[in-house]
Amino acid sequence: MNSITTAKASTKKTEFAKRDWFYIFREMPSCFDQKVCESVASRLLERYSKITKSWEVARNSEWLCRLYLGAKMIMVATLQINSMYYAELKNLRIVVPYLKYYSLLSLLRAIVFTLPEFEWKDGELIRISHSSTIDGAILHLGKFNSSLASSVKSDILAIKAERELVSYRAPSSGDEQLSQNNRFLALCTLLAEVAQFNSELLEVSVLKYGDREAFVLNPDYLDKISAIEIDGHYFGDKEDAYRLDYLSRKYPLPANLMHIMTEGHVDDFFGAWCSPDNTEGDFNPDELKCIIFDIP
Repeated sequence: MNSITTAKASTKKTEFAKRDWFYIFREMPSCFDQKVCESVASRLLERYSKITKSWEVARNSEWLCRLYLGAKMIMVATLQINSMYYAELKNLRIVVPYLKYYSLLSLLRAIVFTLPEFEWKDGELIRISHSSTIDGAILHLGKFNSSLASSVKSDILAIKAERELVSYRAPSSGDEQLSQNNRFLALCTLLAEVAQFNSELLEVSVLKYGDREAFVLNPDYLDKISAIEIDGHYFGDKEDAYRLDYLSRKYPLPANLMHIMTEGHVDDFFGAWCSPDNTEGDFNPDELKCIIFDIP
């Protein structure tokens, strides 16, 4: 047994859209018609099966990395939202537009990473542009509800514009023109759930059609995640290398996003942002850990 198989064994499944799910959705049942979700799931499974029926080590490695990244995008969005509320509490309002926009972008990226239409391209997918990320995720949302997807895109572009207003125009009036957007948390939750929805279906397809002998993580893929080059500057992340190595040894096949978030990884991910001095009133990255998603 390992942490992922233990989590699967201890998670009671919940019915939604005529399927059993590991995750208990908060927003999807109220935002989307269940019959439509059933249809979306069926069509998505057909698209996944075109990949999983010809499963091999490279595909297994790619999708394990994609889902690992998707899980991290939900965690970093949670960290950004937590930081946003702390900034507001401390009257550090100039950073709020950044945190609000990038938390949404992270969640949109989580959706894109789970969609088969977006090719890996030897890791180039990790650097997908903002506009492609937004358009791709919104196109997928439109399969559930086209009018809601249109509204979501409008909200995201408005938040993006506010971030750019502060970044590039530095308004002398400060943030008085920025919207409150009361739907922000609900929107973040919905986006995280759609990514989870996709990942659970991929997992079903892999377990049904995937070649068990291909459940291997090619070591070359570790560098795509843990060795980073940006404009000639290189960064190595030993923690990501360790976590992917753990998966390669203990559960070397794609799992849904919630189960990829092992408790050890979650503790270390958020703990990395704790104050070394632990002074009263310092930012606590664990405080709102489940505000948009049930992170283990």
